[in-house]
Amino acid sequence: MKTTLAWMRERFPLPVETLRYFASEPVPNHLKLWWAFLGGTPAYLFIVQVITGILLTFYYVPSPDHAYESVQKITEQIPYGWYFRSLHRWSSHLMIAAVILHAMRVFFTGAYRRPRELNWIVGSLILFTVLFFGFTGYSLVYEQLSYWGATVAGNLTEAVPLVGPVLARLLRGGSTVADSTLTRFYIFHIGVLPTAITLLLFFHVLLIRLHGVTEFPVSGCAGASSGVRSFTFFPNHFLTELLIGVVLMILLTSLALIFPAGLMEKADPLVTPSVINRNGISTSRFAG
Repeated sequence: MKTTLAWMRERFPLPVETLRYFASEPVPNHLKLWWAFLGGTPAYLFIVQVITGILLTFYYVPSPDHAYESVQKITEQIPYGWYFRSLHRWSSHLMIAAVILHAMRVFFTGAYRRPRELNWIVGSLILFTVLFFGFTGYSLVYEQLSYWGATVAGNLTEAVPLVGPVLARLLRGGSTVADSTLTRFYIFHIGVLPTAITLLLFFHVLLIRLHGVTEFPVSGCAGASSGVRSFTFFPNHFLTELLIGVVLMILLTSLALIFPAGLMEKADPLVTPSVINRNGISTSRFAG
């Protein structure tokens, strides 16, 4: 056994002292719930998104002629396809909510102030990336509402001054939502956005490590010179995150079983849904 460990250490020299430093970083005790729940939850849900998304791509066909049918096959014919699709859907909803709550926590606790302004910008970019994730994923189902939602989004983007028309053409792949639009959304969803959010998360965590967690001195607390009680990252914070992961998995499974992801009617470019007209959004030039 010792020979095997020595062989591994020689070929894969881990910086043990660095790892011990990261594992023993003190975290303010009053941030235990906020830091673990609102910080770890989006990361855990992102992992669920990656795993279930990879499984779904094995059967999804990014083509207007086959997209809806492939999703229908996943939902109705592929063993446990409905379960993994439901996990993917609910984890995306919860991830959006968790990132928004995390941004609110940072704002209301003033954790965006000097010298952490750059991390606030990175966090905002993560939020926009997550929202774009949800939009492109919703459009890939190619239901009636998702198709016309993409149409409305293209119209709103085109209305942006100066850069609007260019962004809309980049988004749609043309002047209207067509065959190339679904392909672009698919590339954004499985390629561009995962790469972008991975890089952003890396810089986000790096800046947190460089600046540390925002502390709020608490009077009357013993044990620390700053007056703030703290706990270590490992095992305290690690076990808390593990517990939150188990609870989230139970929650996701319950939502998938009680409210499984269904399907509405297939997208029809010639029929505008009544809900679009009721909201007063003009889409007549795309209806025929």
